[in-house]
Amino acid sequence: MGHIGFSVRFVLVALCALGHPHRATGADLVIHNGFEACWSRAVTDVQFYGLMQSAIEGTTICVPPQSGGGGGATYSACDAPACPGGASGCPITLHSGPFSGNLAGGAFEAAGSADDVNVDVAYQVLGIPGSCTVAVGNITLTYSLGYTMQVDGNNGLYAASLDQAVVTVANDYTVDPGTCATLASLIDSLLPAVVGQVESEGAAVITELETPATVGDSLCPVP
Repeated sequence: MGHIGFSVRFVLVALCALGHPHRATGADLVIHNGFEACWSRAVTDVQFYGLMQSAIEGTTICVPPQSGGGGGATYSACDAPACPGGASGCPITLHSGPFSGNLAGGAFEAAGSADDVNVDVAYQVLGIPGSCTVAVGNITLTYSLGYTMQVDGNNGLYAASLDQAVVTVANDYTVDPGTCATLASLIDSLLPAVVGQVESEGAAVITELETPATVGDSLCPVP
């Protein structure tokens, strides 16, 4: 009877392990194949860094419409249906370099960039309407990700949660006022708002992408 009971338990454990073909969960870690230094589904630190990078690379975010005014002029920008799905906004494609960081502390960082973007502006000056385009280029970024990392019950670390995602736009981007050169004061007020939206929209999108790509992974061996 003892041998039969052991066999039933072994089959149940094996079936549970097969039920998670890709990613570990907290409970899943204790039933993975067991006598080696790393769990059978663990990824290396290099693979984990690669997952963080590939989740961002080529992603398009959408800066929503902006508006403002002053001195007898008003403007609206990014108001065309140019984003994925026909949404109004300015689409901006993000790129990421390799990540590095502190595995045990869960803090990771990478340099990145964004494709040049043309900001279409519609305006009225003293009631006279017009339109123009501002080109923004040389956009460089920094991505900062903060995870809760826990010991995985073996010799690795478990990415339990993504707690913070921050996108920072460096202030060395270039601005070609193009056909908006006569609206210098409006452009000066427009660009900080666009930069702020890149940072907030980028952080939200990256959180959505990185969570399924990386949370739940066991990292092993730990360098």
